[in-house]
Amino acid sequence: MMQTDFISWSEAQQIVLDQTPLLPLEAAPVESSGGRILAEAVDSPVDMPPFDNSAMDGYAIAWSDPLPETWDVIGEIPAGHWPEQAVGPRQAMRIFTGAPMPPGADTVIQQEWIEQNGSTIRLIRGDVLQGAHVRGQATQIEQGERALEMGALLTPGAIGFLANLGIATVQVRKRPVIDILVTGSELVKPGQALRAGQIYESNSHTLIAAVREEGITPREVSHVQDDMDIFRERFRHAAQGADIVLITGGISVGDHDIVRQVFEEGGVTTHFYKVKQRPGKPLFFGQVGSTLVFALPGNPASVTSCFYQYVYPCIRKMQGYQEVFLETVQQPLTEGFVKKPGLTFFLKALASKDSVTPLSGQLSYIMRSFAPANAVIRLDEDREVYEAGENVDVHLFDYGRS
Repeated sequence: MMQTDFISWSEAQQIVLDQTPLLPLEAAPVESSGGRILAEAVDSPVDMPPFDNSAMDGYAIAWSDPLPETWDVIGEIPAGHWPEQAVGPRQAMRIFTGAPMPPGADTVIQQEWIEQNGSTIRLIRGDVLQGAHVRGQATQIEQGERALEMGALLTPGAIGFLANLGIATVQVRKRPVIDILVTGSELVKPGQALRAGQIYESNSHTLIAAVREEGITPREVSHVQDDMDIFRERFRHAAQGADIVLITGGISVGDHDIVRQVFEEGGVTTHFYKVKQRPGKPLFFGQVGSTLVFALPGNPASVTSCFYQYVYPCIRKMQGYQEVFLETVQQPLTEGFVKKPGLTFFLKALASKDSVTPLSGQLSYIMRSFAPANAVIRLDEDREVYEAGENVDVHLFDYGRS
């Protein structure tokens, strides 16, 4: 029989993390690894810069004190060409940004400070400092020096840095394979005409969008009628090869709640069923083989709330993120709120820089208030009354912040 004892929100989150494995490593092209977590430390394979080079267009000279009144220009060094000729006293070479410094030269005079007369140049303004406008070899990083630590987030800057070092691939955790099953004979795809007793199906759209925010495209998305045999077959297929199966609906106690019945037939280990929270009390988390199974309530707001509290950290832990939960801050309520004690409440909310406002429409079937929400307020299980101005925990979504 399925375990039906209610557990707390914090207990449920901890169980999810305890049961979530790290996925195996894979090599990913640097240019397509944005947003992923580096699974192995990276050391620089080269000095960067690999040679002394000019930071601007100008003239390469051997600095002296005092500087000569004029220099003879003995050649030119475009970027990408290696200089063969050395620069001696009172000599200069025309040089361009990124070009290697010629032997004997240690300083670049920017071209705006120079007047040229034939093959002779002279300084017409500015103080020339020794070493000016030269990017020294290995001044960014030396060969063998640690470039990025394991666990680093591959931001655009990190990707650019690795590419700058000539690194083409990085080791990351595989992205989880996710299947989505939506149950309910009353559900109709958006765009079709509704018949009597039908409603539009939105849960798959919510979950697809949320998963894609994490850089993952679901392997398969299925809408299953309330038919035991059909669901059993679809679930069996989903559990083969997926790391996570997300199911919506059919997990309560009604006669047509086929998900619960299929799980009770065997083969699915229950980690927990039912959480002391609103929305989303009838939440199931279990496992078949190595596949993790989340059976989310059918109400759309419950699905969205449960995804961010439980599925989101599971997805992130699998990929090696150190910070797996939504960012949490404390902000004062703009208005009071009275809740039922004994349940953790998650309120759709709008967070600003210095306060947070619960949005109207908190019932589990209402998605209208999730549309503008950029946060969720978490209200403690054992509390009942919250006053305006009281600080509360606010879980910030990764999107919707200006």
